[in-house]
Amino acid sequence: MPLPPPPSIDTSPISKGSVSITPNLLSKKQVKALLDDAKNLHLKGAFVPGGLRRRKTASRHKQNNDTAADAMKTTTDATTRICDICGIFDDAEAAGPSDARDDLLELMADLRDLLQIDLGIRLSESMELQYLRYPGGDGSNEQEKKSGFYGRHFDSSPEDESTCRRKVSLLLYLNDDTWDVKRDGGVLRAYLPRQQQQSKTAKKRKRQTDGDEERGSIQNIAPTGGTLVLFDSASVEHEVLPTHRERWAVVGWFLLEEDNNITTSQGRKNDRGEGQKRSSQPSHYSGDDQQRRSKKKKKRRRREG
Repeated sequence: MPLPPPPSIDTSPISKGSVSITPNLLSKKQVKALLDDAKNLHLKGAFVPGGLRRRKTASRHKQNNDTAADAMKTTTDATTRICDICGIFDDAEAAGPSDARDDLLELMADLRDLLQIDLGIRLSESMELQYLRYPGGDGSNEQEKKSGFYGRHFDSSPEDESTCRRKVSLLLYLNDDTWDVKRDGGVLRAYLPRQQQQSKTAKKRKRQTDGDEERGSIQNIAPTGGTLVLFDSASVEHEVLPTHRERWAVVGWFLLEEDNNITTSQGRKNDRGEGQKRSSQPSHYSGDDQQRRSKKKKKRRRREG
């Protein structure tokens, strides 16, 4: 039986500094296929502790003559973030192919096209894409006994623009439909930008207390399987509240396309497009070649079917 068509995706909240939420983008069958793939990769040891991107101090950066990319380092900090990640373009690919991953890449290509049209921006064919797992606090080892969480943060900031061009953040939840936020926790909490909060409460401002305004600026999203979440990477501060059950998702970032006429330290192009930019990004930032291969494979499967 063919799967029903996915629901339409409303991207308008992204440009308004809010969060786009699309429930049931994936069917239960599609969610299970991706979840089984993620769990299999976890059993194979393909996941690593989630790291934090931090900028070196200016003196150390100058002393070492670091490039813009070298100025950023990745560290782990259990006081800020407890989760595991698996890069879909490197760690997962090395562990073996997956039809579910091929379908996911095709979905990412379609989403990129949709965002470019709706938001009027140019996005790179490369992106960051990972499986994301938060522990439930009921494991046998010391790390698994802790609940997963991620403190308040932005996915992109002005100081990162030279090495990280994140524009739109993406979450696609892979939990089953029995998830209960009161019992299982793991809520994604988004803090709406101040300007949006002001526009939302302008008529009620005189009657509201400061506490009421603060509550009004928060948007809580349950990590229900099949739900797609999109928001502007630099505008929406957010956090993941403690998880009391294993929590799974696909997390990704669509990147802004670099201006072809701009010469950078990483490469250059002339007016006729000659020359090729050298990328300093790790392999999980890529995916354009894999997406093209997955599309060809998908067409073959359709012809054979």
